[in-house]
Amino acid sequence: MKQAPRSFTHALVLNATGLVIVLVAAFLVAMVWQGVSSTREAEERDVARALERAVERLQILIRAAEMTADSAARAAGNPTVTGATLQAVLEKSLAAFEQRPELSYLGIALAEHGEYGNLERTADGRILLWLHPGARPTDPVTRNHLLTDTGFKPHEQRDPDGYDPRVRPFYRAALDAPVEGRWLPAYQWIVHGGGSTPLWGFSYVRPLRDHAGQLIGVLDADLDIPALNRFLAAIAAEYAVELQVVELGGTPSLIGARQVGSAPLPVPDELGTLIGGGVDGFVGRVQWQDEDRWAATRQLTLPGGPTWLIVASRPATLIDAPLRKQLYQVAGMGLAMLLGLVLISVRMARRFGRPLAELERSVARIEQLDSRAPLVIPPLSDGFRETRRLGEALGRMATALRQREEQLAIQNVQLLEAKEQQLASLALKGAVFDSTDTAILSLDHDLAVIEWNAAAERLFALRRDETGRAVAEKLCAPDGPADWSAILARTEPGIFQLTGAQGVFEAELRVIALHRDGRPIHTLFINDVSARRNAERRLRHLATHDALTDLPNRHLLQERLEQAIACSDRSGRSLALLLLDLDRFKIINDAYGHPFGDEVLKVIGARLVSLLRPNDTVARHGGDQFLILLTDLHDSTDADLSACQIIERLRQPITLEGREIHLSGSIGLSVFPQDCDTADALIINADLAMYRAKSLGRNTFQGFTQELSRDTQRRVSLETCLRGAAAAGQLQLLYQPKVSLQSGAIVGCEALLRWHHPELGMVPPSHFIPVAEDSGLIIPISDWVLRTACLQAKAWSDAGLPPTTVAVNISARQLLQQDLAAWTADMLRETGLAPELLELELTESLIAQDVEKMIATFGRLKAAGVKLSIDDFGTGYSSLAYLKHFRVDALKIDQSFVRNMLTQTEDATIVRAVIALAHNLKFKVIAEGVETAEQCGLLREHRCDEIQGYYFSKPVSAEAFAALLRRDLRLTLDSVL
Repeated sequence: MKQAPRSFTHALVLNATGLVIVLVAAFLVAMVWQGVSSTREAEERDVARALERAVERLQILIRAAEMTADSAARAAGNPTVTGATLQAVLEKSLAAFEQRPELSYLGIALAEHGEYGNLERTADGRILLWLHPGARPTDPVTRNHLLTDTGFKPHEQRDPDGYDPRVRPFYRAALDAPVEGRWLPAYQWIVHGGGSTPLWGFSYVRPLRDHAGQLIGVLDADLDIPALNRFLAAIAAEYAVELQVVELGGTPSLIGARQVGSAPLPVPDELGTLIGGGVDGFVGRVQWQDEDRWAATRQLTLPGGPTWLIVASRPATLIDAPLRKQLYQVAGMGLAMLLGLVLISVRMARRFGRPLAELERSVARIEQLDSRAPLVIPPLSDGFRETRRLGEALGRMATALRQREEQLAIQNVQLLEAKEQQLASLALKGAVFDSTDTAILSLDHDLAVIEWNAAAERLFALRRDETGRAVAEKLCAPDGPADWSAILARTEPGIFQLTGAQGVFEAELRVIALHRDGRPIHTLFINDVSARRNAERRLRHLATHDALTDLPNRHLLQERLEQAIACSDRSGRSLALLLLDLDRFKIINDAYGHPFGDEVLKVIGARLVSLLRPNDTVARHGGDQFLILLTDLHDSTDADLSACQIIERLRQPITLEGREIHLSGSIGLSVFPQDCDTADALIINADLAMYRAKSLGRNTFQGFTQELSRDTQRRVSLETCLRGAAAAGQLQLLYQPKVSLQSGAIVGCEALLRWHHPELGMVPPSHFIPVAEDSGLIIPISDWVLRTACLQAKAWSDAGLPPTTVAVNISARQLLQQDLAAWTADMLRETGLAPELLELELTESLIAQDVEKMIATFGRLKAAGVKLSIDDFGTGYSSLAYLKHFRVDALKIDQSFVRNMLTQTEDATIVRAVIALAHNLKFKVIAEGVETAEQCGLLREHRCDEIQGYYFSKPVSAEAFAALLRRDLRLTLDSVL
């Protein structure tokens, strides 16, 4: 059933009532807002004022403690305090101590014997005077005296239990404190009066010195945490706030609060928020433990010591009591006004409603007439002039409505026919259009949309009842209306940005123009190609950028480098290419895994980008290497400066996933056009310079020089020749005898590798051994050396010569890539040599790479009967802590010490120390490089076991060495005495 309309009286009363309610509500809201604002300002002002007063009182307390200490310092210095006068000095300071009831202790510790006297205020208010003997040689008894009305009286004696104040934190801190003293952070005290509860407090300390600046002792004034909280409680009660004190530092702690006892507590979460934000001078409203509070903070830094965060807070109320009373009064007045206005509205509505009711009955009678009867509203018999005019106007309006109704009936018939035709057309075309995913729209000559398919509805959120709207209204560009005149003028498909139902997308748009009744009709074919275009852009980006760091890759850097070279040719300015290689980055991957290493590489890439100019380029070269292109340089020193900045930035630690990583890098630098004139040559030269930087100890940079290029060519040529040296018979072993300084007889030899090239001649080992190490050729060469040496030693033994030990040097790559013990055992089985006739020499630097592994390997070799020695002892990374675990037979003193021991006392001292150390560890000592009788004599004097060098024999062939053994050639010992 249709609901009857409301009466005029009802509406008038409701509207008047609503108006009053709105006005009163608005007034109440304004007053509430003002009240809240006033309350906020007043509360913030009050809590801030209370905080200021509390901080002032704390500052007074701190200053009073310092003044008490100053008073005691004056008493201790006039005359200078001693152990005998310590009690008298403390009694002089009693008056100052009594004036500050907050202080817990006032003490003096003497430097000479650690005697310590202090005044203590106990929890029950008594004052004790303690005298601790420290390390005093006489009278080692701790005594205390109780303050009475007649002065201090002996109270009790105790065992000092080894207490020495000089090892306590307050004494040590005072030694570094300035003359004016400093405050210490809270720490746990030693309670001499007994009790098991830990007691924490704060100490103000200062050194006591005589006129000559010599340390007499240390003075401390102490305040325990319970005393601080009693002081804070009095202030909090006075200003009606809650006070909390947090001691800031590495681990902040709560030292002042109602819940704090005799020791600090962890900082609550609500205070941790203020600490974490570094808030100082904060005043505002906070949420603490599900309670709104007004809070204010301020930092207080104690002289020379910690910083306290003082927090004052109180519960927060929305509106204070006086303002709430005013709001109740206003609400009462509003209700009274509402009641009066309702009564007046009822009276006016009845007076004005009678003629309107009569007019309403006339209109109701018209509704019951036949639709063809004339609409006539009779004049009102009574009422206001306005209501009579309203009746006349309604009559004229009724006649006009009858005429308009007839016209609308005719138009409705026409519209229904047009609608039927349109629906038929849409049904026919929709069957075709709706079968494709391409959005199709048709525009008339006014660029109004006249039809579209289902794909267009999905793409642009169009509705079927929106035909006839301008295309610019329905299809827009992201920045506003699209230029449809230009779009429709195109004859080829184009890519445009449009706004659809899902937001902005890239559209491929084609236009077909037709004519109907001489007027153009445009049909738009629109495809969403956003996904395809994004994929194409992503592929193009991936082709030119590193997938991990998103930095340009080598291909993009190559392009930019070639462009920069062309620009440099035109401008005459220089450019530089830096190749950065992270030092020992493999350790990061091995220790934390490759995913963590990848994150570190991202951070390094971001750091490099932040250091450079916008026109410079940072690219990832691969692995842990980066290429940096610096353009538009004034001279090469600009590149040196950038390299220094990068090296320095890399030294700064990286904090990632809770770990702190320290890295360094080696940089090679090549400058165009000074060093070369092509992009490839720049990269090659920078690579050469980088390896030069690594060879100089890493963590530095090196510029390219032509000498580097020549060195590289020589190394490549040398490596090529070295690959076939063993097969061509160019390698040979020479044997240098080792002679006993006890008997003078030959006791062994060292196998030394030599290379005689048919064109290069005799190549020094210092030239070809590093090349063999770098290229990996050292493995097959070492195999050849050990096999040849073992076969030769077996041949000497089979020939009936005296048993002679042959020593073979072990390379770094052998140690890292092979199982040394298994390799040696296989070689001994293959050659048939007795294990005791083979000695392996390893350098200190090799052993230091993996000490635990070396200890295990040495054990296996010793179990097999092989002898071991540490070569070049004293020049590597000696670790005496590990040396005792190595089961070796001998230490070889490096020839650099032997060569200079007659002229440099330091080298002679090292030689004597190594001999003594080796003998104490039951090792033999062999001296290398002995060339003179004086050197031999000094070594024999210091009880060196064996020597090796040109003084007895240079390295000789296997046949010559066998001849020495047959002749039983010996060192003449009488000549070296």
